[in-house]
Amino acid sequence: MNPTRNSRKETGFALVLTLLLLALLVMAVYALGALVKVDGQVSSASVYQTQARQNALLGLHAGLSELQRVAGADDRATGTAGITGVAANANNVTRHWCGVWRHSDGAFLAWLTSGAQNSTPAVRAGLNVIELVSSVTVGTPAADSEHVFAGKIPVTVSETPAALGVATVVGGYAWLVSDEGVKTPAYAPAPVPVVAPVIFSRSLTDAQSKLRDAIAAHGANLPKVLTYEQLALLPTPGAALTPSVLQDNFHSVTLTSWFVTPSGLQAGLININTNSVDLWRNVLQTYSNAPGAVPFSSAATLSTRGTSLQNGIAGYAVAGKAVNGPFTSVDGVEGFIAKAFPNNA
Repeated sequence: MNPTRNSRKETGFALVLTLLLLALLVMAVYALGALVKVDGQVSSASVYQTQARQNALLGLHAGLSELQRVAGADDRATGTAGITGVAANANNVTRHWCGVWRHSDGAFLAWLTSGAQNSTPAVRAGLNVIELVSSVTVGTPAADSEHVFAGKIPVTVSETPAALGVATVVGGYAWLVSDEGVKTPAYAPAPVPVVAPVIFSRSLTDAQSKLRDAIAAHGANLPKVLTYEQLALLPTPGAALTPSVLQDNFHSVTLTSWFVTPSGLQAGLININTNSVDLWRNVLQTYSNAPGAVPFSSAATLSTRGTSLQNGIAGYAVAGKAVNGPFTSVDGVEGFIAKAFPNNA
């Protein structure tokens, strides 16, 4: 036996074993580094997610606070910016803002939108704007499905670890309070005082007709619906409603609108302080269907009347309603209708 040859074999085996252990050690270090990196990314994402959630909650509470402060008193009227002269147009991103006025004198108080000016429906100069109602909600901007903008309010801290003693913007928030009362309610629940819901007009777009037919055919299922978006689950004769149908109806239809009355919450009512042609046509259709009423001769006539009300509400001044202001009395509604249709023309 040659001891030199055996020694060489043992040395070679030890070298291979050493290299193998070194490779395992490198892999372990690499895996540990990757794990630490992923853990750091998860922690950072969690921090950003928490920060975003807190900013969103800040916006929610700011909106609720402003709603309670400005519109909480009994002597308040709300309506959309459309009644101040903002016409239906794809580029009019403030038409669906909710404004607040005093009943007693019709004085304007505030827009329930972050960053809004106090008089005209516009975002204050110097603020960034953000779409709070965008393509996911209403699809491509159109005259009857405008996007809605609000001002983004910056969140500033006095300092950060990276900039001690220097005020730094670390995020932002925005909020928007919409007036669901200016939309046609699809369903009026019964457990509370209720009036019959508004009837959908005979003069409808294709998307509106599909939604109306689905609601009419499946009224028994409406108590199970919890949100407006769930109306898409109602089947139609052909298939389930497509998301685009609800997008096209977002500004004109709501699941249920609630109003505070002396007898409690009431469903089925509407707020006519709007220049939504769809709502006005539905109001006319409702009265046309009332017992003893003379129905409109055609859907075209009803459509024309609804357009006249939409176009005239901002500029007409009658007792109980100022130009570019809301109705402050029932007399104002009667005077407006009489002025819009003189001699029942």
